Amino acid sequence: MQRLYAITGIRSVKSWANAERMKFKWIMLCLTLLAGNFLLAGDRYDLWLDFDIEREAYEEEAGPSFALLAGPEDNLYGMHFGYGIWLKHTPIFGDYAISIFRNGKEDALYSGIGLTIRIMPHWKLVPFVGAGGAYNYPLYKSLPETTIPSDEYPADRGDSYWGGHIETGVRLWLTNRIGLMEAAMRYVWTSFHEKDRDYWLFFISTGTGF
Repeated sequence: MQRLYAITGIRSVKSWANAERMKFKWIMLCLTLLAGNFLLAGDRYDLWLDFDIEREAYEEEAGPSFALLAGPEDNLYGMHFGYGIWLKHTPIFGDYAISIFRNGKEDALYSGIGLTIRIMPHWKLVPFVGAGGAYNYPLYKSLPETTIPSDEYPADRGDSYWGGHIETGVRLWLTNRIGLMEAAMRYVWTSFHEKDRDYWLFFISTGTGF
């Protein structure tokens, strides 16, 4: 196996499969960014105009938000910037978000882009449940370059990954310029094979009017 690695740079069939999955992830990231660009960029790129549909007829903006993220048990800390939209006259709420966070399980700093769909009525004080997903790309890894793959340090440690999540929490709408306060927790399943690389997150959010 060492001779194979010296000749090809590939440690095993598993390493080759990981490389192929990485290519697929890059393709999906590009498609996600393109879709986000078309949906969020404004009137100039507004796909809905091509179908002569007015978004105001079925969408209600909830505005931007900012959150601090923490998962102390796994040394996860970061921040999240979101923008919320309701389907008009329904409790269905969508939150587009970008985030930056340190994941201690992967010894890496990540940037993520994602979407969460919630059931959240238009009440002043409202509990909610939601589910969604995100793509997380490593900006910086703190792993030593000479690390030998093992159970503790898998070969893909610190790599990019998809994360699916469920969440629950409570939101309080305010009449001042802050707009909202929110506390919630989230469980994230990662696309890594090892289940012990999944994690919990807790977050506190406000509006961005402060």
